[in-house]
Amino acid sequence: MAEVNEAVLGALTRLLEDEDAAVREAAAESLERLDSYRFLDDLLAALDAPDPGVVIRTLYALAELRHEQALGGIIKVLGHARPALRATAARLLGVLRDARAIGPLVEMLDDPNPDVRMVAIDSLANFADRRLTGALLAQLQDPNPELREKVVEVLERLGDARAAETLTALLEDPEPGVRCRAATALGRLEMGEALSG
Repeated sequence: MAEVNEAVLGALTRLLEDEDAAVREAAAESLERLDSYRFLDDLLAALDAPDPGVVIRTLYALAELRHEQALGGIIKVLGHARPALRATAARLLGVLRDARAIGPLVEMLDDPNPDVRMVAIDSLANFADRRLTGALLAQLQDPNPELREKVVEVLERLGDARAAETLTALLEDPEPGVRCRAATALGRLEMGEALSG
């Protein structure tokens, strides 16, 4: 069980009586977070529960803690047998935006479930890191047109000119939605290059 400084708990508890409502609310939120932190080991153990609902609630509790071990627990669930749990973990990692999650999220681009791959791409969009360009470009071969559209959207947001050649080739994609998204992305990418150059 993780140790919490009793003096900090006492000080926060006293703030629950503060005259200012915002201070009382902040103290209550901190106490709630610290209470969860006390049970970090129990939360991490709950990730192995057979009930997927328990695992999902645990993932959300861990995400609130924003603690290194909690992050590790969320990353661990990326290897779970249930696609819905892998997708939830990937989504939360995107929300947390911790750079240590980038590598595991990139690995999820090879997940056998297209929904999990879609969530991983969406989560990677939260990291404005052009080093992701290569991994994302590889996903443009995916048979799922919605996934290809999502990849183009993320590449557009990254604004990396290295994507231009591949996006140009997508103008010949059999799916109109992909062609449309690629055309829009190319216009924005080229405009960004012209303005920065």
